[in-house]
Amino acid sequence: QYHDFGVEGGELWLATSSDRRVSVWASDWLQDKCELLDWLSFPAPAGPEGLDSLPPSLAAFCPWEHGVLVYVGFGLQKEALFYSLRKKQVLSKISLPAFATSLSLSPAAPFMAIGFGDRLLRLQPCPAGAPQDYAGHDDTVHFCRFAPSGRRLLSASHSAVLVWELTGA
Repeated sequence: QYHDFGVEGGELWLATSSDRRVSVWASDWLQDKCELLDWLSFPAPAGPEGLDSLPPSLAAFCPWEHGVLVYVGFGLQKEALFYSLRKKQVLSKISLPAFATSLSLSPAAPFMAIGFGDRLLRLQPCPAGAPQDYAGHDDTVHFCRFAPSGRRLLSASHSAVLVWELTGA
């Protein structure tokens, strides 16, 4: 993907921070090169005292739509944002029931998994469609990750690790 943006590198990667910023980089570690491609900052209302109480800022490259990243975090609305690195704008939004605590994008189909603080794991078709909600955790869903095949999803909370078999994904 890095060639699409006119930069040299061996890999394209991103970093998020607790202040709702996302930086996108192109790197060639063997050549000692690392170039900033984009620096994003997403708006949000004034947060409560202390950043520890805010939901995390999470972002991932969209495997089914090159040049797009998905962002969730503390913002003006509870939503997932699809941001185009080429157009430098938000392409679409998906409303969420709460602020996300974990995020994973399926490598095999246009689905994302989102974990929430109220013990809920959501499988969301993208760009639109009826979500499937999964209960089963006893605490905040801190981690979720699709298997490379996209047919299984692992999620973890404080004291449980669950593996979900996804038949429709």
